[in-house]
Amino acid sequence: MSKKYKVWIFWALMLIGALLVVSQGSYSDGDDAFFYQYTNSMGFGEYLSWRYQTWVGRMSGEAFVYLAFRLGLGFWRVVNAVMLVLLPVGVLRLSEKAAGIGVHSEEAIGPCAAAVGGYFLMNIMTVGYAAVWVNGSIFYTWCFTCGIWALMPFADAVFAKPGEEPALNKKYFLISIPCAVAGTMSIEQMSAVLLTFEVLAVVALFLRHKKVHPLLLVQTLTTAVAFVILFSAPGNEIRVASEIANWMPEYETMPFGQHVFITIHWLLSSFANENKLFLCGIWVVGILLLLQQEQKKKRDWIALGIAAVFTLAALLPYAGFDLLSDMGMQYINIEACVYQVPSMAVMTREVILAMIWWAAALLSSAAALLLFSPSVPALQRAFPDPAAPPPVYRRRLLDWRPSVQAQPWAQAQTLSCFPALPGAALPRTKYRQYYSLLP
Repeated sequence: MSKKYKVWIFWALMLIGALLVVSQGSYSDGDDAFFYQYTNSMGFGEYLSWRYQTWVGRMSGEAFVYLAFRLGLGFWRVVNAVMLVLLPVGVLRLSEKAAGIGVHSEEAIGPCAAAVGGYFLMNIMTVGYAAVWVNGSIFYTWCFTCGIWALMPFADAVFAKPGEEPALNKKYFLISIPCAVAGTMSIEQMSAVLLTFEVLAVVALFLRHKKVHPLLLVQTLTTAVAFVILFSAPGNEIRVASEIANWMPEYETMPFGQHVFITIHWLLSSFANENKLFLCGIWVVGILLLLQQEQKKKRDWIALGIAAVFTLAALLPYAGFDLLSDMGMQYINIEACVYQVPSMAVMTREVILAMIWWAAALLSSAAALLLFSPSVPALQRAFPDPAAPPPVYRRRLLDWRPSVQAQPWAQAQTLSCFPALPGAALPRTKYRQYYSLLP
């Protein structure tokens, strides 16, 4: 059996598994009941107009909501299962393009299995709210999947080999442009990521080739228009005021420093608790990549030791030791209003230690990805220096440019490509030796 057929069988089995999981889902008593009532009592245009005027500009997401609740759970289950498959496929392909190593995931099951394995590194509540809950899956899983696939033609163009004209399939834009609209007008963070990536890609391509494919410009302009429509909704101000009153009344009266503190505090706590296994995946990948190097430098051993220490520390809560993961977030109940937020002055020494530890873990991981992965050929190709000598590139792990976002699902999807990278970035013999995932 050819390797491509094996990969197709793998993704077919993944789809069946996703269908079995989502088939257990049903409407919740909260938001799902609300949306079910209004989508089944209004026309499509009437519903979208009502939401845009009185609550939110996320017209693509609201359109998906309308269709899902009008057509029933059967429709949602099929579409959601497909999205759960397309998300790791897209993340893996995008990371391979960014790394400049070709698309190996079409022929090897190993990288595909590792990408899907990312789901199992997520916090169960995160998966539940963002992938199994009907309303949450539409605004998170569907949105991020559309956003990932909208970036494919830009990745093909920006990460093309040096000196080569990017070969873009015009028919692909029939998919990428609608995906760009769907991703942009479903959630604000994805709209910012998409527009930023597309604008930077257009600038890079113009500097490199002195021209840009017209369809790339069309998609960028379309994304920009959708972005403006999203943030121009009259309902946005109403929603923000209501959300502040219902969930955090102190928000508007807090000083700027307090906003910065609680952002850092909650972000570190999310990585230390909901996303620690993703970080462990990154560190383990780094350790294995360093171990397979024949000639190790002093900095390689230092990086290996640091990664091992952070990995072991992240796993300590499973042994009942939470000194380095307890951020004092017990006052947070996601289903209740937060009437009092913490400040640095009331943090205990243990909480401060945990915050410092995880800040060091994140910063050192970012530094390792930049310094110990091979250099950044994509940026150098995009902005070449005519006077510089030809660069010598090593095979690198990933050109990492995450968008830090508050939601654990967003963080998780940003990180979800890393467990798949050994299969994509390492030679097949080394991959077999250390991971034994390839057929």
